[in-house]
Amino acid sequence: METNLSKYLRARRPIIWVHSGDYKEVDTIITEATKEYKNKAIFEYRAFGAVNFETKVKSDEVADLYSFLNILFSVGFKTNVFLLIKNTEEEMKEARNIAFIKKIAEKMYNDINYNFNIIIVDEDVNVPKGLEKFTSIIDIETMDETTINQYIQDFAQKNNARIYWDDLGDLSISLKGLTKLDLDHILNMILEENYGAISKGANQIIIREKGQIIKKSSILEIIDFKEKIEEIGGLEGLKEWLSSKAQVFRRLDEAKKFGVDTPKGVLLVGMPGCGKSLAAKASARLFNVPLLRLDIGRLLGKYVGESEHNMRVALKTAESISPCILWIDEIEKAFAGIDQNGGASDITKRLFGQFLTWLQEKENTVFVVATANDITAFPPEFLRKGRFDEVFFIDFPNEEERERIFEIHLEKRGKMSDDINLKELAEETEGYCGADIEEIVKNAVENKFILETENEEEKKITTNNLLEATKSIDSLSNILSDKIDVLKKSYKKFKIKSASQKIKNNKRMVGKPIFKDMVTVKGGKYTPSFFNEEREVCDLEVCKYQTTQDMWMEVMKSNPSEFKGGRRPVERVSWWDALEFCNKLSEKYGLKPVYDLSQRKNGILKINQLNDKSKYPDIADFKKTEGFRLPTEVEWEWFARGGEVAIQDRTFNYNYSGSNNLDEVAWHNGNSENRTHNVGTKKPNQLGLYDCSGNIYEWCYDTGRDGYISKKIPYIYDETEDNRRLKGGSRGWIMSPLKEYEISFRYNNICYVLSSNFGFRIVRTI
Repeated sequence: METNLSKYLRARRPIIWVHSGDYKEVDTIITEATKEYKNKAIFEYRAFGAVNFETKVKSDEVADLYSFLNILFSVGFKTNVFLLIKNTEEEMKEARNIAFIKKIAEKMYNDINYNFNIIIVDEDVNVPKGLEKFTSIIDIETMDETTINQYIQDFAQKNNARIYWDDLGDLSISLKGLTKLDLDHILNMILEENYGAISKGANQIIIREKGQIIKKSSILEIIDFKEKIEEIGGLEGLKEWLSSKAQVFRRLDEAKKFGVDTPKGVLLVGMPGCGKSLAAKASARLFNVPLLRLDIGRLLGKYVGESEHNMRVALKTAESISPCILWIDEIEKAFAGIDQNGGASDITKRLFGQFLTWLQEKENTVFVVATANDITAFPPEFLRKGRFDEVFFIDFPNEEERERIFEIHLEKRGKMSDDINLKELAEETEGYCGADIEEIVKNAVENKFILETENEEEKKITTNNLLEATKSIDSLSNILSDKIDVLKKSYKKFKIKSASQKIKNNKRMVGKPIFKDMVTVKGGKYTPSFFNEEREVCDLEVCKYQTTQDMWMEVMKSNPSEFKGGRRPVERVSWWDALEFCNKLSEKYGLKPVYDLSQRKNGILKINQLNDKSKYPDIADFKKTEGFRLPTEVEWEWFARGGEVAIQDRTFNYNYSGSNNLDEVAWHNGNSENRTHNVGTKKPNQLGLYDCSGNIYEWCYDTGRDGYISKKIPYIYDETEDNRRLKGGSRGWIMSPLKEYEISFRYNNICYVLSSNFGFRIVRTI
């Protein structure tokens, strides 16, 4: 195999600095590169002394590097000497060692009969002064996707591991840029934690292990994030744009084959405290990749060329663990004064130029999110297309956005109620940024806590409480009014796209769900408990609660439930009744109903797809629907287990939805007093969904005949026609105590049956 090392050796380069910490891989490359030399001798020296290159056994005859060089010097006249020097940072600083290495290098240049190559192997490149002109620096070439693909297959065969072949392309991209040593570490961890399977289901393991690589570097910082795109109030245009780019990142292999360019990045400019940093963190979760933060201040070094070297290391490190997001916060401060004559130092200008060149020419899967408050300090070419895919302006939130921001922060603290007048709050907070509104909510909640009242009604947060808290906070737009006027003029001058403006009329847009109690659940791949292979779930909106009697009565104008109560789940509804409710709710919100119920009396169902005719269920695709519907069993188990959030938190395999403690999350036959309870009164799962375990069974779309019955999982099978799946367990069912509340438990019943144990939860494709 031809390598740069082979070329440099043939070109008689006396000193070759190999930038790598993977000694095993370097040894393999050196062995390959020196094969053509018949008369040769390979020596190795480490910080603890000389070792045999083949056996790595330490020699007791050599005291230090200088002595070893002295012993070997004359050997170069008789044979081809290759001396590896590894991990000898301190000895490489000694003047006598530098002088001796220089002597060998000069001899190589001046005497064609002298053959002595010194190969220095180190994770850092710190070429001693005096050796620069003799030294050639090479990086170990990383494997391309095809090579990684084969490497994974060889690894799987060697370790008797299962491979999900459909995932191999995306996995190869995820592992691109890593050394073989890193690959082995990650693949071994996947086998340990992913039940002996190599698949995209191990993506969070890959992200976590890549984080270990970053933590060893002092230049980049790995950021832990929990923020979701739904937690951004407003900015619908930006969220829609990010969601489309996330589709590419989540299917990189497929996108590449289709001819889609890899997204480069986005520049977010605008008002402080309005969500730029939040957007960067939420993007990482949306893209399902690691989030790295680059602090330009960390790059600056005291030696000539050190800062530029640190920039190269930072960018190369980001490339090595891509796909990832590289976040540069307040980039105008990092490159301060770059557009002012003499305003920036020479080092800053060189770093800026280096960064721009990389940004323009990069073809890797590092997605850059740069944020800035003031862009007047940058030259116009910084904003031109080709460097960033898009530039967005983030203004102070408008009235509708302020309503949503209040709602988000109140819900986060469990204090949102129908009595709070969001419109009034929004009207009274014009000019307030998102950070201001968050502070208002925090203060109002804290003030209530300090009251220490025993009265439950007095503990509730009211509109007046929030308005009172508003008086103690001056808006950022008022505090920085002069500066903000200047900033707004500059944004207008550059004609930057508004982050709040919707890009297209899309009812599936990520952001505030169309129905207030819906939660956005990102799709993914996983192995359901009732299948022996992976299944894929698309992005969904899922109702936080089981369908309540209030929700049912608003649409159906009647209440069939045995246990009455507006916030209790509706029950005594058949599977067909649930489909009818979904259709009517869809019509209410201007969505195309999912189910064609025109032949319901004959037991015939068709599915309405967007821009298509109705199709029979066996060939229909729920991804092509837009209205409310029942979840499939695969979808139900995905969100009941907590989806990607739970995978990230390593809680995906809890027995019950959100916990291994049933009492925490469920009304069951041991605590319910054989009656239903108000929804949302137990702890939610990782996605904020309530009662997926207990209270009532939930109808799913599927029939009870999927052709696969697991011997490990309790399964109740009814031979009667028209059976439909039910999940989650009921408050009073005593069929299989405790077991029936487990996520894996499966039950079915006749689709026409009415029972106070049966209700449902709605979902919607987005």
